[in-house]
Amino acid sequence: MSLWSKITNTGVNFARTPAERRGISLANIISAILVGAQVTLFLLYYQWYGWSAITAAMPIFIFFYLIPILLNRSGHTILSRAWLSILIPVIVTALSIYSKTLYYERQEELDYFTFRFFILAGCTFPLMLFSIREKGYLILFLAFDFLTLLCFDPLHYMFGVPYAKESLTISHYYFTNVVISITFSLIAGAIWFMKRLSEKFEEKNQLLIADLNKSNDQLVEKNAEIEAQNQEIIAQSDNLNYNQQKLTDAYNIIEEQRSLLLRQNKNLSTELIKKNQDLTETNTELIKHNNELRQFSYTVSHNLRGPVASLLGLISLLREEQLTPHDREISIHLKTSAQRLDTIINDLGKIIDIRHDIFQIRQKVNLLREVDEITQVLQKDIEQFDVKIEKHIATTDELYSVQPMVHSILYNLISNAIKYRSPERRPVVEITFRENPQHYIIEVGDNGLGIDLERYKDDLFKLYKRFHYHTEGKGLGLYLVKLQTEALGGSVHVDTEINRSTRFTVYLRKPINISRQVLYKEDHAEIFFDAQINSTGIIWKGPVTSTQYRKVFQKCLDFVKAYNTPNYIADLSNQGIIAREDQQWMFDKILPEASHNGLSRIAAIRPDATEPLVKEYLAGINQTLSSLGVHQEFFLSMDEAVTWIERENEKAALRQMTNGKDHRTR
Repeated sequence: MSLWSKITNTGVNFARTPAERRGISLANIISAILVGAQVTLFLLYYQWYGWSAITAAMPIFIFFYLIPILLNRSGHTILSRAWLSILIPVIVTALSIYSKTLYYERQEELDYFTFRFFILAGCTFPLMLFSIREKGYLILFLAFDFLTLLCFDPLHYMFGVPYAKESLTISHYYFTNVVISITFSLIAGAIWFMKRLSEKFEEKNQLLIADLNKSNDQLVEKNAEIEAQNQEIIAQSDNLNYNQQKLTDAYNIIEEQRSLLLRQNKNLSTELIKKNQDLTETNTELIKHNNELRQFSYTVSHNLRGPVASLLGLISLLREEQLTPHDREISIHLKTSAQRLDTIINDLGKIIDIRHDIFQIRQKVNLLREVDEITQVLQKDIEQFDVKIEKHIATTDELYSVQPMVHSILYNLISNAIKYRSPERRPVVEITFRENPQHYIIEVGDNGLGIDLERYKDDLFKLYKRFHYHTEGKGLGLYLVKLQTEALGGSVHVDTEINRSTRFTVYLRKPINISRQVLYKEDHAEIFFDAQINSTGIIWKGPVTSTQYRKVFQKCLDFVKAYNTPNYIADLSNQGIIAREDQQWMFDKILPEASHNGLSRIAAIRPDATEPLVKEYLAGINQTLSSLGVHQEFFLSMDEAVTWIERENEKAALRQMTNGKDHRTR
């Protein structure tokens, strides 16, 4: 690269647009030209006028002209163009004033015109160095140069070297400013519009060039794609010829297989008709067995109630003081077993007599209490075989589920663990309870015989499947465990090692809403169950007829009997007026039976409970309920009622714990 190219391209790498790059390059060129012109002027002035103060000052101006190049080199491109835009008018004006102070008495008319031409030429620099986009800088420095031009005479007058009108002959001198201004406007306007058009066309050219480059790139990509497609077509053509030959061979094979399939379809149609007949017979037999199973369940739940009640009555007639200690112990175990059988029959009766939807409701189940009841039933085997029961509770021993099903799952797993113990070591049954955000997790593990999963994996949870034949059993326990676990939305898994250990892990899905489980819903009333406080409740939604009133309360009684809930919430805010005979029916028929089935607390919600007349009326109701052993309180909101029941539940639990300690002490 030549020296001139280096000078003209100094700082162009800092430009952001082509117009700015052109302005920086012009600034370098103008600076270089001014340096050359200053050197030439210095030589000519020296030869023409000889040595003087002006001649001596001229080399200093060379440094001023080099400053734009130095500024561009350091990246200050705007400052360099600004410097160059004001440099000529300022230097020329200063030089004019200074020269006149030296020879003011010998001034010539030309001295007041020559410098103006230089300033006028310098006024074009901002238009050349700044683009239209840099309008702010362009107008600022153009205005500065024009102002310098207009102030030529005032500045001379201020420094004491004005135009001497008395000694000079040119008339109307000051009209020169008008001519100069018009000339400036013509030059500036022409350059401004020429530059505006030039930059506009330049922008269009840039867009066209960008579009052209983009089109070229797309064309190159398309050509590459076409070339690749041509190669692929050639390859596919070869493959097509090869595949066509393979298709011909395959067609021949298909024709042979088609003939074979036609023959097989005829055989399959005959077999399908036979299978359908077998399926129809099996379905009929299944319906028959299902009806027999229902009849059996009904028989068990109803026909056994009488014998069991008679058995309990006969046991109660025994006089313990007349029995020997051994017979008394047998009598106690016999009574416990009979009561347990009565409880099981009652639970079965509830399942059959009440709609199945009830048993989708989740109750609070105390796992330790269920395990204690099961170990009492199995106490004989536990003592006989010296079984060690270990219980591990991670956080809490309570879960929300269907109590009879949880009890059945635990009973079958614990009884199996004891039944299939190893004779080589002391039996240990480990019961673990924990939970995660989605499930309750119950684990029952033992150190017994284990199960051969490689052999029995597919039959493990099937009905009537047994894996050890040296003990009694019907192969029903694990089937029920799986069936009940899945009914509760869970799953069961087993880890076992032959003659070492077995561990069943039961996952029970946590219910989403346990505080407002809907049991019955109509437009006029809604019955719900709150598992957290063990309470049945009703919300009246509007005035009801006598038939609706009695039907809803009969439903409430069914649910209280099903769950033996000690608590009951009644929101009477929108109940309306109830006839006296309906109220009396409720006191005579519903409340006594509810009290007999465990109801002990009623929280009623009435917005007018604090009014004097209402309080007197409610006090009479409370007195009637107290005779039935039921405690009733009235509240203004549901939250107050729930809080009261929670507090009463805590008191009842504390009393039960105290009574249990006193009983163990005695």
